[in-house]
Amino acid sequence: MKITYISDQFLPTSSADTEQFVNMISALSKQSKIELISANYKFRKATTLQDLKDYYLIDGDFKLDFVHLLFPNIRGLEKILIAIKSAFKIKDDDHKDEVVYTRNIPVIISTLLFTNLPVLYETFRPWPQRNIQARWFFRKMANHPRFLGIVLHSEFAKKSFLENGFSEKQLIVEHNAFRNEFFSDIEFNKSELRKTLKLPAEQILVTYTGRVNRQKGLDYMLELARLFPEVTFLIMGSEGQGYIEEKAKTITNVVIKPWQDKASTARYILASDILYIPTSLVAREKAMNTVLPIKTFLYKASGKAILAPDIADIREVLTHKKTAFLVEPDNKEAAEVALRELLNNARLRDELGEAAKDEMEFLTWEKRAKRVLAFIEKRKLRVGKF
Repeated sequence: MKITYISDQFLPTSSADTEQFVNMISALSKQSKIELISANYKFRKATTLQDLKDYYLIDGDFKLDFVHLLFPNIRGLEKILIAIKSAFKIKDDDHKDEVVYTRNIPVIISTLLFTNLPVLYETFRPWPQRNIQARWFFRKMANHPRFLGIVLHSEFAKKSFLENGFSEKQLIVEHNAFRNEFFSDIEFNKSELRKTLKLPAEQILVTYTGRVNRQKGLDYMLELARLFPEVTFLIMGSEGQGYIEEKAKTITNVVIKPWQDKASTARYILASDILYIPTSLVAREKAMNTVLPIKTFLYKASGKAILAPDIADIREVLTHKKTAFLVEPDNKEAAEVALRELLNNARLRDELGEAAKDEMEFLTWEKRAKRVLAFIEKRKLRVGKF
């Protein structure tokens, strides 16, 4: 079986979403024939496979191809053009026993309209719960003979599709995974790491990595920093002077760092004592751009204690006082109490970190890819020959 993965991204990009699918493609390529079709501008030098391997620290071999746009345009229009051009690109070739795999709704539509190929969709979003148009669209997809099904990142998201006409057999939940060698390649000595990274040598370090903006709920981290002046709070992933960066200027124990490459991110995490997932529902329920963030798996694999919100999607992969310390979301007092307990109990921090790391030994991209391939084969048999 050949899988053609179609993305509307201009690679490489620092998006966690993109990092996830590139890792998945790498893992799939070790078990099946894979082609990645991505976007590029005609005036820009095309990314090579080696560029992707170096940027995302991946291995595996797959074919890399592009659809080209003349110049940057409105992003929504770009997505549509990429989807249509990709469909016609694969339509003209011999694509026997092929499946289109994507995370982009325009690609689903163009594949079904302009080719005879089956398509598989992957998403972290509970679309039917959040968008009336998406509700109508996916209800149609539930009955389309060439729509194989959906790979979802959480049971939380799966529930919204079940309530919108999909059956259990059309859906598979596969949590994100992690490449364990991400940390193993680093010689770990916290004192030396902190000295190299110019971080305080003795203070406890609480770290957040990822996009830095108010929609991520980082106001809560700044409030914790004011309450614990003896602790250093590191926010890493800044891309300029925004609301959070401006507000942090007045808090002396907050350190803001720009977006880092993968190796540098690993060093900052290993230099930390506690890793923070904003204890707020802002990102999931108000901004609606995050469900079970991919950093959760990165944090688990590091062997560090995690402070996170006690919400349904997070509870799927983190257990309170077993692999993390979970607190009621948007409860400032609860977050303060939890952090104080972690600060005062080094043994608890170590136990939480080690238990989380042990669980991640079984959650690899290769195992995830194997399960998704089995799901594809099963769905192809059920829906028939195209």
